[in-house]
Amino acid sequence: MVRIVIAIIAVTVVFPSTVATAQTKSSGARPPQVSRGQAPAKAQSKTPATTARPVSRTQDAAEPKPSSDGPQTVDAGATVDTGAAVIQLKNDVLNQQTPEMSPALVKELDRILEFWSASSEDITRLQGKHFRIVYDTAFEVEKQSEGEFAYEKADKGRLDITPVDVTPELVAARDQEVAKAKAEGRKPSVRVGKNGKQFTLVMEQQERWSCDGQRVYSMDIEKKEAIVAQLPADMQGKNIMDSPLPFLFGMPPEKAKHRFTIFFTNGQFDPKSGRAKLTIYPRLPQDATNWRQADVILDLKEFLPTAVQLLDPAGTKITVYRFKDFKKNEKDWIGNWINADAKTRFTPDLRDFQVQVVGEERPGEMAENAAKPPIGDGPAALVNVSGLNHNDAVKQLQRQGLQRVKGNPAANQIVLEQGPPAKNPDEVFTVKSQDPAPGTPVKPGMKVKLTIYTDPNAAQKQ
Repeated sequence: MVRIVIAIIAVTVVFPSTVATAQTKSSGARPPQVSRGQAPAKAQSKTPATTARPVSRTQDAAEPKPSSDGPQTVDAGATVDTGAAVIQLKNDVLNQQTPEMSPALVKELDRILEFWSASSEDITRLQGKHFRIVYDTAFEVEKQSEGEFAYEKADKGRLDITPVDVTPELVAARDQEVAKAKAEGRKPSVRVGKNGKQFTLVMEQQERWSCDGQRVYSMDIEKKEAIVAQLPADMQGKNIMDSPLPFLFGMPPEKAKHRFTIFFTNGQFDPKSGRAKLTIYPRLPQDATNWRQADVILDLKEFLPTAVQLLDPAGTKITVYRFKDFKKNEKDWIGNWINADAKTRFTPDLRDFQVQVVGEERPGEMAENAAKPPIGDGPAALVNVSGLNHNDAVKQLQRQGLQRVKGNPAANQIVLEQGPPAKNPDEVFTVKSQDPAPGTPVKPGMKVKLTIYTDPNAAQKQ
């Protein structure tokens, strides 16, 4: 279950929220046309007067610390200097201290949240590239990866993760940087541990995470293993913003303030920079179990995040994403990887994978006790083939030992049934539904009925 929660977190890092912004639409507000060096509002002071908070908290304010460029990394068990507040890692996640901000900055933050939400609502298709670093501060290990992502409104997304090769040349260059920085009396550009040496760079695994609106897929490409989580009914189609990390694209401001404490990093905002540095704390237990703190650098021209840093609740794992090459609302997908097969763009082909299905449709939650037996333990779980071409669906079920015998319908364990006409060309001859439901233990002699979308044009000719 932990792995699939991580998958949902990864998917929501780069996929915008899908719920309309009632506040901005009712007021007639529009995303600002902000260029580099121009603020969304009139210029604000970089040094705040400590008279108001962005979101009310019960704890006392901490003394703001000098800011730095971008999200900060931390050592396990140490004091976290976010550039906004000093936090002892032993403190409760829901009781973190925030800096005070002037009323003018609070108003400016409200405007940015409103424009961010409205801009996200206008996104129908988004793709780009990412670079990710994961720091394990307990073991002083670092993993690097890169890849691409794609999102399609309202509920489809994909994140491909390719490990960066750990070559002797890369390791040597990092060692040289640490030695040079020490000689020059500056902080090195690579992370160092308590012994003054760089974190050990190890290979990341190749993964793919995707969501097709009904399920979230977490795929280990090398091991050929996949975990498929059925999304609860109330998260399908419109409420992806209620997953663990929805705030990375704009959420309706009032909802965002209810769930998160959001403030300018270091309690300061420089309009001329063309970006806003935001620090975010969770306010609800459901979020605090997944992350302690997020730092976001938001581009004020496109209102898209260029960098995001996540700190886990224990304060020992730091995940940094950097995003670039955004393509927003393009008519066609860019790149071969996303155009290879429209049917498997967001619903992967799992014929060569060992599949574990977890979760069930249950309003408001994905119950942990609904998980099916893990790979290799107990009976195999029936794979979900909804949305696949009927031929591909049959092949996946045959891999699980089910039979379809030509010329002998009585012997068939895989039964194809004619369904309603498809509403769009991509659905023709794909699986509308299956019975029994995905995740049902595969038993000898069981039958699986697949309802197939038909060709509406063929029906008209008859």
